[in-house]
Amino acid sequence: MRFLLSAALLSAIIYPALAAPEAPTDVTTRETPAGVYFADAKGMALYTYAQDKPGKSVCNKDCAKAWPPLVAPADAKPSGEWSVVTRDDGTLQWALHDMPLYKYVRDSYPGDALGDRVGNAWNVAFDPITRPPGIDVRATYIGRLLVDARGLTLYTRSDEKAGGKPACTKDCLQTWTPLQAPLMANAVGEFTPVKRDDGSLQWAYQGRRLYLNTNDFKPSQTSGAGVDKLWHAVVLDPAAPLPPWVTVQHADMGEIFANEKGLALYVVNGTLDKVKELMCDDECIAKYWDTVPAAPNAKPTGEWTILKQGDNSRWAYKGNVVYTHKRDKSAGAVGGDKFAAGVGGFGGSWAPIVRKRDYEEQ
Repeated sequence: MRFLLSAALLSAIIYPALAAPEAPTDVTTRETPAGVYFADAKGMALYTYAQDKPGKSVCNKDCAKAWPPLVAPADAKPSGEWSVVTRDDGTLQWALHDMPLYKYVRDSYPGDALGDRVGNAWNVAFDPITRPPGIDVRATYIGRLLVDARGLTLYTRSDEKAGGKPACTKDCLQTWTPLQAPLMANAVGEFTPVKRDDGSLQWAYQGRRLYLNTNDFKPSQTSGAGVDKLWHAVVLDPAAPLPPWVTVQHADMGEIFANEKGLALYVVNGTLDKVKELMCDDECIAKYWDTVPAAPNAKPTGEWTILKQGDNSRWAYKGNVVYTHKRDKSAGAVGGDKFAAGVGGFGGSWAPIVRKRDYEEQ
């Protein structure tokens, strides 16, 4: 006996839906077009640690002081993708997809995620949207993008109407490659296969056809963004804007953040107390470095926060005080790079704040 499967059932078999796991009461969620972010009951961001193994936390002692575990109650019960791990000290900790969850001591208000990307090992706890095989969500400095399986940026064209015919044909296809869908493909979440004039199928997101740009060679490059004022990278969750006084300049190490005059911005890598003790004390710092004051009405944004000491407020990047170097006189100059580097073997130094093109470029 033969059975015919409906298109909906066939789609469910080929591309099973990824239902968002129901979070414990200790956890809150924030849904975005890119997916779901997880936070504690107070709205403080949660993180996973790449060095952990499934079901096992290796962040203990000093590590746990900087990255407090999300403690689970004694009667916590596993549910769906949520599980409970036992730490070395016997306390219980919540885990998502078997990866233990943590907070970050430098996060000071709900919405902070200063721990994201720290040490190439810490990442915000995040579940991306349901999508077909071959399409992914990737975090970059401009936000979370739609990319293909290689990490290459996906684009839409503004003059192509949802569900309409392709406007990119013939010569256009030499630069723009339709993202091909399998012949048996069915809709997956907000992704649908749409026909092209030659009968092939192309993936579309929210009805808009998806393309690759042939000038993108590395993951998360966005060479096609803004071309002919028609093409747009599919940014699902835009990154927070920079403070209005921050600019981007070109330097020897790539794009760096600078102030409104184009002068490079720096942070101290390592321990400032060690730098003071071994190389550059308070008098030395005052001679070569200026902190960046924050105006009374200034507001933190994304990774840029404000540290208050008495009546003084200073800008910080990812929780580290931001400096300018007094010997930098022109836009893009980085005369303070590696200032006090390597003293005593501890590796502390000032370094320009480099704008990473991708969250994985660390």
